[in-house]
Amino acid sequence: MTQYKIRYSVIPPGVGPDDYEPADLEQRHELVDVPGEDPDLGTIHAAVVAGLAPGSGAAILEVRRPDEG
Repeated sequence: MTQYKIRYSVIPPGVGPDDYEPADLEQRHELVDVPGEDPDLGTIHAAVVAGLAPGSGAAILEVRRPDEG
């Protein structure tokens, strides 16, 4: 597992891509444990979505390792 600082927007359940303005979504900054030493964006996205309410989605905005500041 590797920890990453991830900034993302939460897409609520039942909301499609044409149903919101990105600026209106809740943004979160979290430390997330991601499997593997050098995961791809799909693996990171899956780790973020796994921590959200069922049916929610996430738009990943930024990914950094904690030691990158």
